[in-house]
Amino acid sequence: MKKTFRFILIILFVAFVTGLQAQYQNTSGQKREGTVKKDTRKKAKPRRWFAGGMLGAGFSSYSSYVQVSPLIGYQVTNAFQVGTRLTYIYNSYEVAPGKRANLNHYGASLFARYVFWKGLFGQAEYEALSFDYIEQPRQWINSLFIGGGYLQNIGGRGFASFAILFNVLDNQYSPYTNPIIRIGFGVGF
Repeated sequence: MKKTFRFILIILFVAFVTGLQAQYQNTSGQKREGTVKKDTRKKAKPRRWFAGGMLGAGFSSYSSYVQVSPLIGYQVTNAFQVGTRLTYIYNSYEVAPGKRANLNHYGASLFARYVFWKGLFGQAEYEALSFDYIEQPRQWINSLFIGGGYLQNIGGRGFASFAILFNVLDNQYSPYTNPIIRIGFGVGF
């Protein structure tokens, strides 16, 4: 019985002392030296600028097509992005047996993108494209793309994008067929 009483007394004493230590609170408003560790790590700067683009190609027995479209953009907020894209398209057509026409199209665009839910975004983009024709003078073609897509992070700074856009200024001279499907890749820096 004496051993049991001592055991209970020791348990109560340890519990009481532990309770006192756990309830200690500094109410003086002064920091005690050595108790607060300073965070010496640098805070990561948000990666606002991004670069990327897309490549495209198509080949057949009578024509070939290669497109290069680099882009650079700025993330205004976590959800809103703006940027510009340069476009170069090379076309080669067989116009007669043994005779090919090589055409070069180039231009630029401005875009705005809003990510509204878990990577899903809406996008508007204006493009001016200098289009080369076989037997006509070069012509500037304006396009206004409206649509949406999905952004997926890849690793720490990389991303992939998939978009379906519609050219609302579509006309007989437009080089695009609705819908326009784009798949691109990029990196933030």
